[in-house]
Amino acid sequence: QGSRPTAPRPLLIACRPRHFSRALTHAMLSTEDDVYLTRHGARIDKEDSGWLAKAGHRRADDPHLSAGGELGARELAAKLLEVHGEEPIAHIVCSPFLRCVQTAQPVAEALGLPIKIEPGICEILTTFPPGFLDTPELAEDCPSVDGSYEPVVRREQLRQEQGDGEAARRAASAASAVRGQLQGRILFVGHGASCLGIAETFGGDDYIGYTSLTRLSRSAGLGWAVVGAFGDVSHLSDQLTAKRSAF
Repeated sequence: QGSRPTAPRPLLIACRPRHFSRALTHAMLSTEDDVYLTRHGARIDKEDSGWLAKAGHRRADDPHLSAGGELGARELAAKLLEVHGEEPIAHIVCSPFLRCVQTAQPVAEALGLPIKIEPGICEILTTFPPGFLDTPELAEDCPSVDGSYEPVVRREQLRQEQGDGEAARRAASAASAVRGQLQGRILFVGHGASCLGIAETFGGDDYIGYTSLTRLSRSAGLGWAVVGAFGDVSHLSDQLTAKRSAF
């Protein structure tokens, strides 16, 4: 008598969340050196082609935030105030471009922290020399800017760049050096390419959108990994614009 044929076993396919292979539970985390990462808010030059004529300066590579970008920055600040209440952030490290400083300002006010200006995490330098203001000039209009911070990359050390990869590598190196020098949790405020490099250094692997929030943490024996949603926009009222900017 022949053996009864067995039914094929169903193929089990798990629907894994993004970064599942690098996910960490809260209990496994070494949170004192966590990195939080955000990108500047929506920029005026994407909405108003005549913005420079109204800006009062000639820095074509240094647009300010749009009204939507300012709203996103305030919403980011509210979210980070919640985070700060549970696990205090110690430092805000920010690109010198105005759109980043304007994004960091409401966060600094909410958290009671100064803004450390770090040219090493600035925008891709296809326009060279870059038009961002030096720290003393930024401090004139932004009282939260820390004039005593010594950046790991100075303006005069920057070089012209041709693509996102060069900017990402430069920002990755700078952020790694900053993380090694500062004690406590850090919020980095950067740009598309620079945030890509920072994310890749600390366990992420993609672009993030305007005023999104990503938490990256290190666990003994497992290295750096994303905690929670990568490029989280749940705190934003205009989530679509943030998601569309993630490139």
